[in-house]
Amino acid sequence: MPYLITFAKWPSDKTPEVVKKAIEAIKKFPSDESLGEDLVSGNAIKATEEGVRSISVKNVSKGKLEEAYTRGVAMGNLYSLAIEGFEYNIETWATVEEAYSSIGQKPPE
Repeated sequence: MPYLITFAKWPSDKTPEVVKKAIEAIKKFPSDESLGEDLVSGNAIKATEEGVRSISVKNVSKGKLEEAYTRGVAMGNLYSLAIEGFEYNIETWATVEEAYSSIGQKPPE
């Protein structure tokens, strides 16, 4: 099944607000393993000269893409509507098996 990859960024000085919002998000959106497997547990975080960036990766369960995407947007909006400068986007990426399958092939073993 596909990957949902969420990228987020915010100004460094907003990190305390992001952390506070993360605690709220965990309560509002408890883990739901039926949606898929988190391949990057929580988020990977990187501090840059332009601010802080994060990435999360979920391998979505069959038939759960729309639900997982909708949940991701709701979670992203929780942050972006409350924290100035917080931006995010969610991308759907094919697994290697799906990519090969789309051209009628199987990935090498």
